[in-house]
Amino acid sequence: MSQKLTGWIMKQTWVDLLFLHWSVDPSWLQSMLPPQLEVDTFNGKAWIGIVPFEMAHIRFRGLPSVPFASRLLELNVRTYVKYGEKRGVYFFSLDASHKAGVAIARNLFHLPYFHAKMGKKSDGNQISFWSSRTNKDAKQADYHIIYEPVGDTFETTEGNLDYWLTERDRLFIVRENNVYQGEIRHDKWPLQKVDVAVLRDTLSQSYYYHDSYITHFSRSVTTYLWPFEKITKTTSSSSK
Repeated sequence: MSQKLTGWIMKQTWVDLLFLHWSVDPSWLQSMLPPQLEVDTFNGKAWIGIVPFEMAHIRFRGLPSVPFASRLLELNVRTYVKYGEKRGVYFFSLDASHKAGVAIARNLFHLPYFHAKMGKKSDGNQISFWSSRTNKDAKQADYHIIYEPVGDTFETTEGNLDYWLTERDRLFIVRENNVYQGEIRHDKWPLQKVDVAVLRDTLSQSYYYHDSYITHFSRSVTTYLWPFEKITKTTSSSSK
């Protein structure tokens, strides 16, 4: 990352990250979103992604990493939306393996995090990742996937689908009818093609998952997160 970074509040490294995407009907997806947000599409198709990865070297700006809380596993379900001219990520759910991390994320960032029993095991280049949600007030969701990167590392080119699915620099939340954006910065993803076997999946049943999907793998990327800021548009009425 060439530019000097200022104002970020959290730094993380994402490890062994898998993007698994499938296309869905845009009008159906719009019905799943808060009304303030609009579905983003690529060549008329909307997309949902499942993203499992390990989060490491977690620390807040100005503070050292906390040994017992600096690593966790995460599994999120996401899609791509617009708010005016801004494009970004919207999360349906984020499962994580650390109870304190879930509590912090829910209270500080107001994101739909849930605690889950999770595990990750590597055998050479092959990665086995599994998750079982434990929150009593949330829908049960189990997921077990095996994935293995193949081929050379490549970077995406702006304008193609690979870039559109992976290179996003903001995320949105809607709280009390207001829209907030959080900025995320990192170097371009070093991507690889990946072989995938889904062994168990009750996570994607509500999202029209099917066997036709697009996958990408990234070994590691360091990310910086900024505080959420309110960006709700306001309309002023002229006085008479």
